[in-house]
Amino acid sequence: MKRLFLAVALVAAAISGMAQSHEIGVIVGGINGLSHKYWFSEDLAVQTDLAVGLTAAPMGVYFKGNKLAEGTNSQYDFTINPNLLYHFDLAESLQLYAGAGINFGLVSDINNTNPDFISGKFGVNGSLGLAYNLHPVVLAFDFRPGYGLGFTEDKNPHVSFFDWKLGFAVRYCL
Repeated sequence: MKRLFLAVALVAAAISGMAQSHEIGVIVGGINGLSHKYWFSEDLAVQTDLAVGLTAAPMGVYFKGNKLAEGTNSQYDFTINPNLLYHFDLAESLQLYAGAGINFGLVSDINNTNPDFISGKFGVNGSLGLAYNLHPVVLAFDFRPGYGLGFTEDKNPHVSFFDWKLGFAVRYCL
């Protein structure tokens, strides 16, 4: 359903030519990297981040294979995270936004207990944030709760974890 909605939004924007602008910049915090936002209308945008981050399971408890395990599950991750966002005006230059997205990429063990451990990652996330437009610069704060899966060819085929991210973005309007 989410893919269908995104496809319809992309086609509608392309046909009607109502693209407002692009924003490009950086995001730092739980995710660190490049951030791009493409506006379809005054209220609807897709934000895509290409980032390196840190994933850590809360309280050291995580799922490994098909059982609950204890310990540290800290990982570096390299992800691409597109989010479809709807914006609500709070004041003239201040917007609240909410939406959802997916993230995919690679994860690697931060504790170096298994230096050969690199796995694929796929997850879903929500997104809630505030954006302050200083024309032509936009400052934004993102909160992205999510759930992810790490896939590997190891004897434990996957690791699943809660994937919470906070980020502060500075983007320039093109």
